[in-house]
Amino acid sequence: MASVLVTGGAGFVGLNLLEALLGRGESVVAFGREEALPPAAATAFARLPGQLTLVQGDVMDASALKALFAAHRIDRIFPFAAITAGPAREASVPGAIIDVNLKGLIATLEAARDAGGVKRVVLPSSAAVYGEAAYDHALLDEATTPCVPISLYGVTKYAVERAGLRLAGQWGLDAVAARIGATFGPWERDTGVRDTLSPHLAIATAAREGREAVLPATVHGYDWVYVRDLAAGLLALMEAEAPAHRVFNLASGRDWAPHLDGCCAEMARALPGFRWRRAAAGETPGITFPEIRPRGVMHIGRARGLGWAPRFAPEAAYADYAAWIAAA
Repeated sequence: MASVLVTGGAGFVGLNLLEALLGRGESVVAFGREEALPPAAATAFARLPGQLTLVQGDVMDASALKALFAAHRIDRIFPFAAITAGPAREASVPGAIIDVNLKGLIATLEAARDAGGVKRVVLPSSAAVYGEAAYDHALLDEATTPCVPISLYGVTKYAVERAGLRLAGQWGLDAVAARIGATFGPWERDTGVRDTLSPHLAIATAAREGREAVLPATVHGYDWVYVRDLAAGLLALMEAEAPAHRVFNLASGRDWAPHLDGCCAEMARALPGFRWRRAAAGETPGITFPEIRPRGVMHIGRARGLGWAPRFAPEAAYADYAAWIAAA
């Protein structure tokens, strides 16, 4: 049976990809530095119909990648190993970020080229590629919005997108790139290589611990995407036959800021000890959001053309997330 390879499978998006793939009965190989999945994920995934194989290794190790492809018949790849770096890590270890995010991806593509038989590669790009342009455009479009990444993470993701598509074309690999929007939901945690965790995780943690969440008085526009919707979008890219485009925004396509109080109300329904309020004048909020100015919303028309659309409205996403937390 052919397998789907997910590098960085123990990460936040990686775990949700594993869950979605296993849930539909796929044979999946997760490759990364971790010896095991988080215990809760391992227990949950063992109940799913698919087959999961964990292989410990480093995407910078060409011999380990060669052995991986020799041992498994891999025909689809999500090369999602990455360091989602913040400013401090950028300043201290820029080379490591470039190594993992870009060079590790190229090494994975080289191994796929040499092994043969790979039908589709879904490259992990990011909304971070829009960078400064996100504040100058109300709608962020794959074709017309310029990419002006600010962070080193955004720079590497744009390089992943462009270099990945170029090399895939040179090497006979069928690749598409997913520009992944800001994501939250089940399995998000501090992995040690993801420096900025979502404010939704902070809200969920307060709710789980029965603490009050003090939200900013004003939250600027931001188009969060629920991770279950993202995983479905990634599978749609994996399966798309002869796509008309090679780069796709995967986001909610809507501003979540006006829905924040409604989302918190959904969290409180599932976790009754949870309380929230907006910060008073001069008060420092306990929950911080990443944007200090409004940004545009990602246009998802291309992805909709593949038959995918976000299933969860903001309040529904929080209700599902809260149910997952309560069950856990």
